[in-house]
Amino acid sequence: MAKPLPKDLTSYDLLKAVAIILTVIDHVGYFFYPDDMWFRTLGRLCLPIWFFLIGFAHTTKVPKSFWIGGSVLVASAMVAGEYLLPLNILFTMAFLRIYRAGVVRHSLHSPEALRGMFLILFFLSFPSAILVEYGAIAMSIVLVGYIVRHKEDIYRRIEKKYVIIYVASSFAAFYLILGINMPSIDANQALFMLGGFAILAFILWRFEPVIYVDADKFMAPSFISLFKFLGRRTLEIYIAHLLMFRAIAMYYDPERFGFMEWEISQSGLMALFS
Repeated sequence: MAKPLPKDLTSYDLLKAVAIILTVIDHVGYFFYPDDMWFRTLGRLCLPIWFFLIGFAHTTKVPKSFWIGGSVLVASAMVAGEYLLPLNILFTMAFLRIYRAGVVRHSLHSPEALRGMFLILFFLSFPSAILVEYGAIAMSIVLVGYIVRHKEDIYRRIEKKYVIIYVASSFAAFYLILGINMPSIDANQALFMLGGFAILAFILWRFEPVIYVDADKFMAPSFISLFKFLGRRTLEIYIAHLLMFRAIAMYYDPERFGFMEWEISQSGLMALFS
């Protein structure tokens, strides 16, 4: 049975609320303003948060809602004339949870193992991104989340400086791979995203589970309720807003989102298998 959520605002609520807001901004850009990359540049900052939380979490159980929601979104993408592959981020999250324990077991017992795992994940990133969004590099951020949750235990096996090098390298690699997938951003946008990643790395490194029992002393009750709703209904919001955005996009931009004009993948990606 799932543990009941606290009645008070938590640091999880705040972090997940920020992540889902950034996600919606990202998708506003993708569906309605494809030529304005500032939406995408800002929205991409949600990704390290989602993957960090998978590593930080106590559980690795994959809820059925991930599989069901992911399948619904695949069907909606096909209806809207998008690509079948890579599978959406809900499948990525499911696989990250499934394989987290094995990756942790094989990487967090020595500096050499940690360095080796980073290189494996980095070089698997491009082929795996054909199948699921963001690919294997996402697991490097999952490991960051796990490390932050178990810092003191990990420091007994791996010297702190090597852990910090791994964290910095993981954020840098994730930024690099995202940048390769966003070739149309300009120098200012690239610098903005780099700065955003650096700030996120600092914030996530210091993240702790906190219950704000006195939140009403520094935040209006309406904002507390809003952040709790956004932070505790992220999956529902994610699925609902994508379905709505796709429906609107099909109506206003049928040339780009043609009914049932889906393809398996981009031709350039499929050429890797030919």
